[in-house]
Amino acid sequence: MTAILSCRNLVKSFASEPPLIVLDHLSADFHENEICAITGMSGKGKSTLLAILGGTAKPDSGTVNFIGKQITSLPANELDSIHRCGIGFITQDPFLFQALTARENLLFAAKMQPNFSPSSVDIALREFGLLDRADHLPCELSVGQKRRLVIARALFGGHSVILADEPTNDLDSHWSSIVFEKLESFAHNKGHAVIAVTHDEPFATKCDVEYELDSGVLLRRR
Repeated sequence: MTAILSCRNLVKSFASEPPLIVLDHLSADFHENEICAITGMSGKGKSTLLAILGGTAKPDSGTVNFIGKQITSLPANELDSIHRCGIGFITQDPFLFQALTARENLLFAAKMQPNFSPSSVDIALREFGLLDRADHLPCELSVGQKRRLVIARALFGGHSVILADEPTNDLDSHWSSIVFEKLESFAHNKGHAVIAVTHDEPFATKCDVEYELDSGVLLRRR
């Protein structure tokens, strides 16, 4: 099976005495139709790994390949193109356009899709429990509502891979289950991939693949 996203011999360290090595010649393959969990103790480098996989951070050495293209040293304009329609992000701290309403934030992402339908935006708002907040700015939303909006927007972006950093943070068990179902559908029904860093054990156990990041390498748990 060909990997949609892969990394080889990633090394990343941070200056300290002695140097803190968070990735130690780490290699992994991530495939279509899979939702993958990366677990592990805080401070072990999970978010750093996600950033390197997405091209928003650089490793000390090693490579990342997206659909067979090496992205580790791409110029900014080519990397921007991949971020627009290839690799999407759900960040740990919800990033939203503060001057746009909830509906407008979704519209911004939805227009990236070739077969964009305005009605699909309201459907997504309803599915994520946000229809009654559609015309509100992010500053008028609760933390959980912002989280759900960020996830809905990522799913609208026309990406083939979503990198999710603690996607169920700030969500109760009801919304955590719905978010998992949406991410699972994105991977299984569309032939895409989700790689999620998480401390949410119920979320991780439902994923197709589970890794633990420990001592700079990924250990496959199942």
